[in-house]
Amino acid sequence: MWLMLGGLLVAALPVAVDEGLWPLSPGLWAALGLLGVADWIVLARCRPRLLADVPATVGVGSPLEVRAELTVRTPRALRGTLRAEVCEPLEASPDLPLSAANGATEHRLPVDAPRRGGGEVRALWLRLDGPFGLLRRIDRTLVRAPVAVVPNAALVRQLALAYFGTQRFGGVHVQRKVGDGGEFDTLEAYEPGMDLRTVDWKASARHQVLRVRRFRVEQNQRVVLCVDTGRLMADPLAGLQRLDHAIHASLLLSRVALKAGDRVGIQAYAEAPKTWVPPGGGMRQMARIRRSLAELRAEPTETNHVRGIHQVLRKLRRRSLVVVFTEFTDATTAELMVEYLGHLARRHLVIFVALDDPALEERVEAAPASAFDLAAAVVAGGLIQDRERVLRRLRRMGVDVVHGPPGPAALKTLARYVHIKRRGLIG
Repeated sequence: MWLMLGGLLVAALPVAVDEGLWPLSPGLWAALGLLGVADWIVLARCRPRLLADVPATVGVGSPLEVRAELTVRTPRALRGTLRAEVCEPLEASPDLPLSAANGATEHRLPVDAPRRGGGEVRALWLRLDGPFGLLRRIDRTLVRAPVAVVPNAALVRQLALAYFGTQRFGGVHVQRKVGDGGEFDTLEAYEPGMDLRTVDWKASARHQVLRVRRFRVEQNQRVVLCVDTGRLMADPLAGLQRLDHAIHASLLLSRVALKAGDRVGIQAYAEAPKTWVPPGGGMRQMARIRRSLAELRAEPTETNHVRGIHQVLRKLRRRSLVVVFTEFTDATTAELMVEYLGHLARRHLVIFVALDDPALEERVEAAPASAFDLAAAVVAGGLIQDRERVLRRLRRMGVDVVHGPPGPAALKTLARYVHIKRRGLIG
């Protein structure tokens, strides 16, 4: 455009200054044509060739890195951009600027994966600019690489390290320790510094020496994770759906519980029960749980807690620990959920996990700058009060309530499980 504007100015010179300058105008256009021909020759002879390496899986919320090797034949470096053509649930990131020199160069193109599912990197688009910037070459390279967006194992590992530090799963928190669990292990001689509350006075009288009771953490107890897959679980929270956060917390808790010797099962439900994985132990059970959770999708339907919880009551005959991951909007819509959770808490030990939305807290804490901000703060405050009212009712019914932002809520849930194991509360 600048060259065109300059050409107009040069074309006006013969009229304004001297008629003998008229050859400047066609000369400028001829030079512009020569530069365009030079761009065309360089772009035609560069013969770009793209080879793409696409990972088969990626964790939800993590960028998928597509490695592209570009080979060109050019006497000088060419500038351009690289773009990915993808299918949902993948989302293409902004164009990647690149510089292609003579020979092979490697470029890494990020692709977003905000939701779980089966996606595909369909093709790569390459745009190369000519040396003088007058012409561009655009090539489309077909890739057809399927990509499975699965639960984010790296995020689960990060949560585990945040709780256990450098210890391995099932470390000091599930070792046999004094006071842990309610299952009797053995009698030992009393040593100074031991807790006097663990002294077995009858056994001490028989042996004429102080004996203390040692306990161990119970094993083979049942832990059932109930995951809601209704429409409210599709709400975005911290870059992921609520369902994805629930799945990550379930994976973390499942791994720890299986390492501790317990039997873990899965119940997923929306308007009707969807997935049932019977409680089992061992690492093979972990593979079943991982596969079942990866197949869950948030559905655009209302959650029927009556049918979902009734399924759990019907399947579980022995007292178990039931962890419920769900979401509710207000006290009115949560009425049936609260009632049936109360029925569940009479027969089993229940942990209710709800994820708080930081956006509501920010609305309430921020100083309103306009009438709209004030109205938003009032609505957010009402929603928070309704939520607290429901959680208080659940606590009064004997349900152990855990709530907070996604990461801290998962760690709190794990801490509650460890506390329950130590105290032998499942029975």
